[in-house]
Amino acid sequence: MNYSDRDALSKHVLSKMVSELATTRALLNCLIKEFALPENCLSYSWPAQMQGIAPGSYLDGLEWKGIPLTIDLPNRQQFFVMVDRRDHLGSHRYLSDVYARREGDTWRCLAFAEFVEQLLGACEHMTRASNDELLDQVLQSQLLTAAIVAHNMDGQGPAPLSGYLASEQGLWFGHPNHPAPKARLWPAHLAQETYAPEFQAETALHLFEVPRQGLRVTASGLSEEQVMAGFADQGRARPGHAMICMHPVQAELFMQDRRVQRLLELGEVVDHGPTGPLASPTASMRTWYIEDHDFFIKGSLNVRITNCVRKNAWYELESTLIIDQLFQRLQRTQAETLGGLSAVAEPGSMSWAPLQASEADAHWFREQTGAILRENFCRSAGAERSVMAGTLFARDIHSRPLVHDFLQGFNASGLADEQLVDWFDQYQALLLRPVLALFFNHGVVMEPHLQNSVLIHDQGQPQQLLLRDFEGVKLTDELGMAQIEVGLHPRVRQSLLYSREQGWSRITYCLLINNLSEAVLALSWERPHLSPLMWQRVEQQLRRIRDELVRPAPELDALIAGQPIACKTNLKVRLAAKADRQAGYVNLSSPWSEEARYG
Repeated sequence: MNYSDRDALSKHVLSKMVSELATTRALLNCLIKEFALPENCLSYSWPAQMQGIAPGSYLDGLEWKGIPLTIDLPNRQQFFVMVDRRDHLGSHRYLSDVYARREGDTWRCLAFAEFVEQLLGACEHMTRASNDELLDQVLQSQLLTAAIVAHNMDGQGPAPLSGYLASEQGLWFGHPNHPAPKARLWPAHLAQETYAPEFQAETALHLFEVPRQGLRVTASGLSEEQVMAGFADQGRARPGHAMICMHPVQAELFMQDRRVQRLLELGEVVDHGPTGPLASPTASMRTWYIEDHDFFIKGSLNVRITNCVRKNAWYELESTLIIDQLFQRLQRTQAETLGGLSAVAEPGSMSWAPLQASEADAHWFREQTGAILRENFCRSAGAERSVMAGTLFARDIHSRPLVHDFLQGFNASGLADEQLVDWFDQYQALLLRPVLALFFNHGVVMEPHLQNSVLIHDQGQPQQLLLRDFEGVKLTDELGMAQIEVGLHPRVRQSLLYSREQGWSRITYCLLINNLSEAVLALSWERPHLSPLMWQRVEQQLRRIRDELVRPAPELDALIAGQPIACKTNLKVRLAAKADRQAGYVNLSSPWSEEARYG
């Protein structure tokens, strides 16, 4: 075997190991958060029987490093792993191999596929639900993760936190609390390397020429011509026609439909191929970044990625405009009640359907062709000062949080404990204040998860937090819908409407579990004693925000008092083979409850 073959084999083995470790970590996170903690199946104690568990690493030759964590599930399945902390939200650093056994058997470190089967089997037993596709999706996600790791292993690409686009394309392991974070079910012959962000892809958008009749353009603060120009050069279109752009994968799927093929044959739609602007996919897969362009372009992508089919539903194209107009009006008239909100505008959308299409066909065409303009904040904030929070608190190939190298780049000696806690305090204030102000003062429900949050920094210090993605914004029935001054189509109204309870569950999950829990874990890496101090800062910040609100906030009062926190069930909803919007919640203990303080 020559050196080249040995290098290739070494890369293959290492990327497989890293991808299996990352997938195991995500599955354990789901198991602990959604099952073990809420069902009281987890203890920070040694299993009664240790046969098969290797001695592992010792401290002073006498004690294990870390804290034992044992999970005993109702089907007699057990898991054991060493962790660095006791955490009421199930957010740990894993310090050892994961051991598994059925009661009465010997503990074993399972092969990856067997581990996945046993974990999913135990969860199926608890939920009485089964999804035959989920195991394949987990394995597909792991294989793609291995390819991503292999591609990025040589360090030839940009560092993931070196700038905005690098952060969008540096989320190598995906959602840390999802069973299959890299599951993408588009056609196999369309190479991920060509279209996926983790491969630093850059490609031209696909253009079609369509009759101007049938075009629907929405605009908030822009002219119709400005919106159309934001998507494509309209100078290329014949009189009476318009150019629309599409994700290249979506374009191929679109042209496979017989209705589209007929329009192409008749010449009513003209395929201009991949001749649009050169663009880079961001972490969402279907939102494209074009350097020096005024807008991101968020198109449809009619395939399942993680939980959802990522299309722009026709009613979401309508609701985006409504939310953009609402935010503009609130900024003009009640800015002092928004908690310093910095929302990324979505000032226009465009979709097309044949003029004579039936209602059902018109909706189908609009969802295939629909695209949204999103403000390119890099033009004003600076791409070099902007990073996506999802990657900021994510892991590198060595499973270390990226945030530490990022901060050390601005402070060569690293940050002391108090500096790390203060940095976290600045970050969480920028996140919490606007989200809670919008909810309690205006009945607006944001979705402030890690991928919807962009940090603007000055030499590493938090300056501003941008919240984005109006598709995920909802309005509460008792307050938020009263902010809308125009009549709504019933389906648009339905897509926007949340009960207050639904809205609060979503907000607390996104803020405290999806976002801040990951920030705490990353920042307190190898310093778990900092975690309680950071959660104390969250409690203090919530008290300050409570004093600023102009309306009653009974849910926030309960949260401050230590009531449980809602955790979304990403694994359970996939086991049930249901849409992401049908995901439920379980309750986890608050990090500042009496139990957490004195347990």
